[in-house]
Amino acid sequence: MNPSRHRRFRLSPGRSGNRSRGQSLVEFALVLIPLMMIFTSILQFAVLFSAQVGITNGVREAVREASAIPVANATDAGTASNRIYTILTDSSTGLLKRNGSSYSTGALVTTGTPRSQVCYYSYIDPSGSTSIMARVQVNYRHPLFIPLISGILDGFDGVNDGAYRLQSSAEIRVANPPLTGAGGIGGSGSPICNT
Repeated sequence: MNPSRHRRFRLSPGRSGNRSRGQSLVEFALVLIPLMMIFTSILQFAVLFSAQVGITNGVREAVREASAIPVANATDAGTASNRIYTILTDSSTGLLKRNGSSYSTGALVTTGTPRSQVCYYSYIDPSGSTSIMARVQVNYRHPLFIPLISGILDGFDGVNDGAYRLQSSAEIRVANPPLTGAGGIGGSGSPICNT
């Protein structure tokens, strides 16, 4: 047997190490893409959740403020609703600014339905007396900042505007002295709201 005819080919240790490192790099790249998508999705949802909590807290504080203002007629309701709306939405000291880190007045939905507003309406309470309710509602277009996730989430709220619409509302009975009538304040279907 001629030893020169049956040569065995061996790879040098350096070449096999390079191949396994190259394979590891490809595998890492294939795993990294889904992991980054998951991480950025979690980040986007965390920011949206934080903003939702801030808006909800601001709305609750505003409706408590609204319930402390005596409202006996439509003029009182109009004045109080404008005052509470300013307390809620002021760009530097408002309740939404204090409760949400990324609040911008330009992102508030102020037209159409539903929109951000403070309203008062009358109703008949269980004792048969006329009472007044305060309602605070905020609709906020929170910007989406992660491109791929934005493309997925943008249409979920019904509007393709590069933002996700967050909403919160609360109602509370106004602490009025006993009323003899609604004083021109409509029911829940026709409330007096901020202008």
